[in-house]
Amino acid sequence: MTRLGSLILYATLGTGLSACGSNGTSSKDPLEFVPLDNDVSGWLVDTSAAKTPGARAMTATTESEAVGLIDGGAAPFFKAPFTPKMFLWQNYFNNSLPAAPPPDGAYLILYIWEMPTADQASELYGALLHESEYSGNWEPTSPTLGTESRIEDTITAWWINFHQDVFYVEVMLGPSFGPASTGYAPSNPDLKNEAMRFAQAIASKI
Repeated sequence: MTRLGSLILYATLGTGLSACGSNGTSSKDPLEFVPLDNDVSGWLVDTSAAKTPGARAMTATTESEAVGLIDGGAAPFFKAPFTPKMFLWQNYFNNSLPAAPPPDGAYLILYIWEMPTADQASELYGALLHESEYSGNWEPTSPTLGTESRIEDTITAWWINFHQDVFYVEVMLGPSFGPASTGYAPSNPDLKNEAMRFAQAIASKI
């Protein structure tokens, strides 16, 4: 399943590079990076979309487990030489944003990939631009998140990618789909700032 495919799933539920470098793995627990309710004010975990109820995040430690979560969307992360150690996924909703008012509000999808080295995280960040799903109109974020970061206005959502230490992170914020989502304005700068605020909260923990 592609990233956009995972967004549709959310709604229905309510390259070749050089081998990795030698820098060591992180001692940080990526589960600690995953916000709980209101850790980023206004954002609540969407338990209705969870595949593992009660868990802080949906996780995978093997390619088959990642495929079980996001189907075809996992493939680019396991292309040689990439060997992820862990994948984490959580969904959020927010009904308090003026730019995405109730009853629809806004959703947010968080992906965190823990790679074996910082070099692999950096190389993955670059390699993904060769994948069709990532061939958009990316711009550097301001300020920079982590070591490198970019943002794209997909028209239907704001999509942020960044890497820091051994972690590669994606944040996508868009409208909650329902019978009517007329309150959501594509390309809204306030929602861009909100996506940045959430992503900065993750980066500050890494």
